Amino acid sequence: MNLAKTALLVIDLQNEYRPDAAWPVIGYDAVLANAVALIEAARKAGVPVIHAQAWVKPEEREGYARQEEILTEEFRSAVAGSDGAAICAEVAALPGDIVIHKHWPSAFRRTDLPQRLATLGIENLVVAGVLTDSCVTESVFDAVYQGFRVWLVKEACGSMTEAMHRTGMLDMANRLYGGGILRLPEALKALSGQPFDGWRCTRPVEFAYTLETVDRIYEAL
Repeated sequence: MNLAKTALLVIDLQNEYRPDAAWPVIGYDAVLANAVALIEAARKAGVPVIHAQAWVKPEEREGYARQEEILTEEFRSAVAGSDGAAICAEVAALPGDIVIHKHWPSAFRRTDLPQRLATLGIENLVVAGVLTDSCVTESVFDAVYQGFRVWLVKEACGSMTEAMHRTGMLDMANRLYGGGILRLPEALKALSGQPFDGWRCTRPVEFAYTLETVDRIYEAL
């Protein structure tokens, strides 16, 4: 991987996904620990670290008209300035990192992320974050369709159930044109400029998975 054209994109690693918070992610402590390892490796290699942070101001809520019809306050997430929306201390941004405030699931929608990546000359994105089946999926698909090679790190993504995470990963794997899925040790090799190995997408929709085959296919990636 050409590190001069690579960035690490970390999506929504915020307090509201902790075990005792509003939207608990299964295995979140492990997801955070693995993201820490990725961030440290990226910083050591001079690879840009980009934090996408769900951050919705009151005046931006009109963009969610249909959601606002049914939403009550206890189910409101990503409230700008709240402790829940704060980036977890373990993976907090440091000077030199880039923080993208987003108020849609995709980190690319109505943000300056595309322009920042273009300025940096980025072609490859190593991606971690939550929720696998929501904001990660939306961001990854936008990245792929805008021409980036995306490398998802299995152990540094998560969702509210293991089934949601695994099916989300397979949905993305089916369309990771130009990229693929890495286990954490291989991702760390990639971020240190070493040769690495992982599952690579070779054609659209490689996995016509079923409920019975999800686990077998996921474990093989």
